[in-house]
Amino acid sequence: MTDLNAPPAKKPEPKKKKKSLSPILDQIVYGGSSVALSLIKMQAIAGDRALFRSPSLNKTVIFKYPNFDQQLADQPTPPPANTAPAASPAEGEGPKKADRPIETAIYIPHDAAEIAAGGYAIYLRQRDFENLIKHHVGIDIDQLSQSYERDVEILRLIDSIPSLDPFLLKSALSKFQDEVHPGYFSISEAEETGIKTLIAGKVNPIVAKALGLTSATDVNERSARFLQALWDPTMPEAKLFVSAFGISGDQAQQIFEGWKGVSFYEHTFNRNKAATAKVLSWLNSPDAVPLDIREYKHYKEQQDMFRQQVIKKLRNIISTVSAIFGEYTICHGKFMNEGDPKPFRQFLAGVYRRYWVLGYCSMAVLHASSIFDRFMQGAIQNRLQFDQLEEMLKRLDVSLNSQSDGTV
Repeated sequence: MTDLNAPPAKKPEPKKKKKSLSPILDQIVYGGSSVALSLIKMQAIAGDRALFRSPSLNKTVIFKYPNFDQQLADQPTPPPANTAPAASPAEGEGPKKADRPIETAIYIPHDAAEIAAGGYAIYLRQRDFENLIKHHVGIDIDQLSQSYERDVEILRLIDSIPSLDPFLLKSALSKFQDEVHPGYFSISEAEETGIKTLIAGKVNPIVAKALGLTSATDVNERSARFLQALWDPTMPEAKLFVSAFGISGDQAQQIFEGWKGVSFYEHTFNRNKAATAKVLSWLNSPDAVPLDIREYKHYKEQQDMFRQQVIKKLRNIISTVSAIFGEYTICHGKFMNEGDPKPFRQFLAGVYRRYWVLGYCSMAVLHASSIFDRFMQGAIQNRLQFDQLEEMLKRLDVSLNSQSDGTV
């Protein structure tokens, strides 16, 4: 459990600044729907269709944070394409870190009306989780009632996705959709249909090619079943498809979840490409020189180095994303145009890990854009004061980290 009250350590600054949020708390409050799911905000409108049966859980915020073993490399290379994803952990074991390098946590504020005022975080995979959630939330995992079994299942399903994007969240919790208020998913039916249509456009030709379908009727009928398997990987079509590529049917669920996720994030990154480019462009521009730099000339070199560090991290993330999607495009083309299934088979074998890496990258760039937009609201002619830029860089640096131990 982590105390989120304490502000981050700060070096002495020339000007007195007001107290700022700790890095993790900043992401909880301002990270957006892909990072944090505020159950507190939904209480008033959810009524008897609240996400959890436990009243205490419905007064919390669920959030995600990265915990990779290594930082992203300068020239990122996706995991070896011929490396199969790790097997899913047995029930009760907890997910493997290599499998799920993004943690899920429950934030319990001291005051539900002021979530930015501080509180505690319980991480779903941390040691002694059962006792902590029993003490702070009131759920006894050792003696579960039917209602609490349901709540714990929902927590595990939320932990099974790398980010809290409404589309992924709704898909993960599909079996509970009729029970909970649609406001938890904050995605319109039109937007959801649009995303599914884009994913279908990628999947249909591959299914037809893999199964050797030529008739338009066969393509439509069989593809429809395989598309259903994307949303329900337990269907037999999922095993049939991966078997066509020489992959064990036991890996079908992870592969289909990963494949769907990669296709979703491709849509997400294309949609947010301009916002990410805007942040990078500004950091590299003369506008990034503070308005009052003359007053801080002794700190200029240090801040410039810090700015370059942030730029490097953002570029690494963009390079990682480009490498994964580039590989996807190449192996897709080799299979569809040249009839060579080997590259696509290798991509599918590692697609689950790529899905989680893209989940981290998506959260990082979305939060970075949010931080940038918030600070630029106080800009004068597109420029900031020295202390404003310093604080923004601190926030960006934390949001672009690919490793965190969950402490402030």
